[in-house]
Amino acid sequence: MRPAFGQFDVGSEEYLRFAQQFGATDVLLNTPSLPGDGGRWQLQDLVHLRLRVEQFDLKLSAIENVPTGFYDHIMLNGPRRDEQIENMIFTVRNLARAGIPIFGYHWMPSHVWRTPPKAIRGGALATAYDHKLGSQYPLTHDREYSEEEMWDNLEY
Repeated sequence: MRPAFGQFDVGSEEYLRFAQQFGATDVLLNTPSLPGDGGRWQLQDLVHLRLRVEQFDLKLSAIENVPTGFYDHIMLNGPRRDEQIENMIFTVRNLARAGIPIFGYHWMPSHVWRTPPKAIRGGALATAYDHKLGSQYPLTHDREYSEEEMWDNLEY
């Protein structure tokens, strides 16, 4: 097993140095801040990101997620679905060519739902979800989508 640090979107010097000092060998970046030329990531940007991580003797072992705007039409069967599928194929191929072996994605057009943080042990704040509050939020898209629609869109 290799210890890794994750869930950051920027490979900043502070973050990478901390991961290195902590003894991590690998890094996972979540939706890294990269140019998104037309809804896809270019090879040179991914290689540059990997090399930046390697400057700290760390391995960029995974990227989790691309910006939601890269594949929202895929998730919701929008008019640009086929174009976005081609762009995702382009991006996944570039991830492989850049030497980044793992790509993870979520299938949540509204992201992870949260309500205000809650105090937990020792007064620390933690992310939370209170359904009573969350159910009052307005729709994040034009309508509610059924579970069947979401599975159909994933299978497409």
